[in-house]
This record gives sequence, C-alpha cells and structure tokens, in this order.
Amino acid sequence: MYLACQCDPAVPLGPVLDQLEKQKIIFQLVDDNLPAELWVHDASLVDPVSQFYNDYRQQFNEQQKNSLTINNLKNTPVTSVLLIITLLVALVTQLGSQFNDWFYIAQIQYYPRSWFLYDGVQNAWRVFSPIFLHFGIEHIIFNALSFWYLGSVLERKLGMLVFILLVVTLAAVSNVSQLLVSGPLFGGLSGVVYGFIGFAFLYQQFIDNLSVPKGLLYVAIGWMLLGMTDILAVIGFGNMANTAHLSGLLTGFIAFIFYKIIITLFSNNKGVL
Repeated sequence: MYLACQCDPAVPLGPVLDQLEKQKIIFQLVDDNLPAELWVHDASLVDPVSQFYNDYRQQFNEQQKNSLTINNLKNTPVTSVLLIITLLVALVTQLGSQFNDWFYIAQIQYYPRSWFLYDGVQNAWRVFSPIFLHFGIEHIIFNALSFWYLGSVLERKLGMLVFILLVVTLAAVSNVSQLLVSGPLFGGLSGVVYGFIGFAFLYQQFIDNLSVPKGLLYVAIGWMLLGMTDILAVIGFGNMANTAHLSGLLTGFIAFIFYKIIITLFSNNKGVL
C-alpha cells in the first residue's frame, strides 16, 4: 500500500471514500492516530487521489467560510452589519409597505408626478439608503443571500477598508443611475450584488480563485436581460431595477481595473524600495 495523503480531521471523509469506492479504487483508511492516513493499493494512483482530496478539502473549507455561522459573521463585520441593517429596515418598513420615504434617494412629488433631491449635507446618506429597502420576502431573501455569499468572500479577500470603498462606490453609482432613469421609487441590494459579480469575475480571471462559479456572471446577465423585457413583471416578479443592475455590473468591472492597477503599482514600488 502507498500513502496518498494525511487527512484533515475537520473535513468529513465520507464523500471522498464514497467516490473512491465508485471508482473501484482499493484503499485503506488508517485512523488509529490523528491525522488519519489514506493509503491506496496502486502507486500510480497516489498523485490523483492526493489531488482529489486536496481539491475536496479546499472546496469544503470555502463552503464553510460562506455558511452563516457566528464565527463567519465576526470575520466579515462589514457584510454582517450591512445585512443586519437591511433586516432592521425590512422590519421597520414591513417589507416596503410603510415609511418607504425614509429610505428613498430623493423626495417624491406626486401631483404632478416628479421628484427632487433632499437639501443639506445631512441627507447625503440617501445616496446609499435605497440598498436597505426591499419589497417582499422573495426580494430580501434573494438579495440578502447573494450579498452574503459574494460579500463575505470579497471582504475576506480585499480587507475591510477596500471592501467598504467598493460597497459605497457600487451603491452610489447604481442608485444614482436608477434615479436618473426611473425616479426614486426603487430599492434593494441587487445593484451592489451585480457589482460584486463583475468584480469577482475579473478577480478570478486575473488574480486568484475565489471559488465563485464562473457561470454566475452569465446567469446574472441572463436574468438582467429578462428583466429588461418585462417578462418577469408579467409573471409576477415585479418591476426590475435594470439600470441599477447594469450600472452596478459595469462599475464592478471598472472598480476591478482600478484595483488591479493600484496593487500592481504598489507591488512595483515596493519592489524598488
């Protein structure tokens, strides 16, 4: 028998052993002492089995990072705080059925229909406030889960300050763009989520793997295009903030380009020093 790998005690081995059995690979698990050891009968299988186990372990650990646990919430404070605020706003507004004016980006004039910006520096926060406003349980669940999945990954990778700057930029651009196109009657985290998707897609292409499915970008674009046709509104999903989605996605792409340029310049200068 040949040693393929030593096993991480925090990672369940069941799926690995099941796959080896399906492939009819002869193996032996030695777990008398920790860490447990996985042995295979054929020397030519040592590297493939070892690679399979390492890939599985990495995937499992990434999934654990994305799970909603107290430890993960502590490790991603910005993402966690923004989600808590979103849930509190959902309770206060009863999912967009009252007090919506508190969070609209601009003040609405109903007769005749128009809008105008709030006066004063104290209202500058309204550039970002619409991201906390949601209309319906499906709306907030979809946005909150998407925001947590992508935001927690990016916050750990980018660090708190860069992540805050990214969120603020995405929120401001997507909210203002939607305001200029359709007025202030909108809300939701989806503009920021689309920005996360664009940023994460390029990050994985040019810097490092985030374990975010590459197909997520294409699914998001497809969903956005469906929203632009009004098909989703007809079948009961409501009107989509398509401008916020598109501007958020494009801002995510542009934000990554600036991020890549800055870290490249910083790395080069550091090397010279």
